[in-house]
Amino acid sequence: MDASRALLGVYVPARSVWHRLGVGWKYVVFLGLAIPAVASRSVWLSLGLLALSLLLAASTRAPLRVAWGLPWGLVAMFAAIAGFHALTGEWRLGLTLVSTMLVALYGSRLLLITTPIPVLVDALVRATTPLCRFGFDPERFALAVAIMVRSIPFVAASFGDVRDAARARGLERNPLALVAPVVVQTVAFARQTGDALAARGLGEGDR
Repeated sequence: MDASRALLGVYVPARSVWHRLGVGWKYVVFLGLAIPAVASRSVWLSLGLLALSLLLAASTRAPLRVAWGLPWGLVAMFAAIAGFHALTGEWRLGLTLVSTMLVALYGSRLLLITTPIPVLVDALVRATTPLCRFGFDPERFALAVAIMVRSIPFVAASFGDVRDAARARGLERNPLALVAPVVVQTVAFARQTGDALAARGLGEGDR
């Protein structure tokens, strides 16, 4: 499974109720999961919301490896967060933090697995159009979200490729060998994206 699927999920055509549901309602469900998880400090509420988000992700009829799967790097990060807080005597806080991040992750998958990116972007533009009177640019905002969704899996994929290459050379424990190539690839990706936007009149010069 590639990094895009492993991290955020990608659109999977199906006939589930989520695929038929309007995109606005999907955003409402996402916020209904994420906001209480972020606002609450209750470990039991966070765990309950995580269980609910897992059930909802599974109900998309996407393969479970797409709906539930996590990259090993992310699993290690979550384990480190939970382990650190357990060692400091704050296991409830650690569990709450990890659960909250997972709720947001699986909530985003509910959107991305059941809705093509262009549809999500168009919905954001429509939802934020009333803010134009305050100088807000809905199209720029939606474009920024789309770029973010595309960029996160790219960075994750770059890290995975660099890690595999470093392991093949026996350098998997060398932080510089892991981080430096990822930084170079990420900067190159950002410059390519910026050049593409500028070519379409969306760079800084159009302000």
